[in-house]
Amino acid sequence: MKRGKGAGGEHEIIIKRRSKKGHGDEHGGAWKVAFADFTLAMMALFMVLWIIQPQMQQNNPSFGQMQSNPLVDGGAGIFDGTSTSPLEMDGVQLPVPQPDPQTSQETAEASDERSEGDDSRRYSSAAELKALAERILAEAEEVDAVANLEVDVVPQGLRILIKDDRDRFMFARGSATLDPHFRRLLGVLAGVLGKVDNKLIVSGHTDATPFRGRGGYDNWNLSGDRALRARNVLVEGGLSPASVLQVAAQADVMPLRPDDPKSGANRRVEILLLTERAEALYRELFGDSYARAQVTEQGARFVEGTVGSEG
Repeated sequence: MKRGKGAGGEHEIIIKRRSKKGHGDEHGGAWKVAFADFTLAMMALFMVLWIIQPQMQQNNPSFGQMQSNPLVDGGAGIFDGTSTSPLEMDGVQLPVPQPDPQTSQETAEASDERSEGDDSRRYSSAAELKALAERILAEAEEVDAVANLEVDVVPQGLRILIKDDRDRFMFARGSATLDPHFRRLLGVLAGVLGKVDNKLIVSGHTDATPFRGRGGYDNWNLSGDRALRARNVLVEGGLSPASVLQVAAQADVMPLRPDDPKSGANRRVEILLLTERAEALYRELFGDSYARAQVTEQGARFVEGTVGSEG
């Protein structure tokens, strides 16, 4: 407001009014327009990348190596050229992995070659062992030896028990001379077990009747010689020598009939076909696959294990 003199010498009052700006007028809406333009540009970029993605997949050498979403399977990202689709969107069909015809044919040919060259296999599950037991009994029936054979699936694998019957003895009394009938039976078993990758333990058993031979020869020697004789006949019949992990003498300490230890039913030869787990436990027990403290005259020293040792 100013005061001035008028024409008559009187003071004239002049009032000037100034408009007041709002507190937020200096922060206009221009940033909103810029943000909208940025968002629109990003959407356009995303659509362009999504449209050209199939062509990038065909030209990329890594296409087909990673058919799943990289965000789930640990890929480098959706824009690294290895993803089959940037995102899984409703209504958009994702590409389905197609097998390579040439690779499938090569795999089938390799499988056929293995089948023709080597049909041996390893038995693990109870169902597989049961099927093998049925096959062994069927082969034994061909040589009229079912009465001399018992085959059971046990936790350690397959237990094959070869025993006497009322008319035939596997070995002559007090010796390791093998009866021809049981030689044929062992030959049949060798034909079946020769196609099995599982390792075997062969053990000989006698009854509790004391046996005394020359030079202290007793039931331990007798059962060991019988087990070794059975092993040799199996190898002669085609079983690989490396298939047998152990030949054991059991004498009369493991009778089939503990209530009648002198019964002839306790005289037998057993073949234990080991599962992979049972074989691993055996190797831990008798092998050197574990670390241990070795004690000698020079003192004790720590010895590291040799995992996977076949020695």
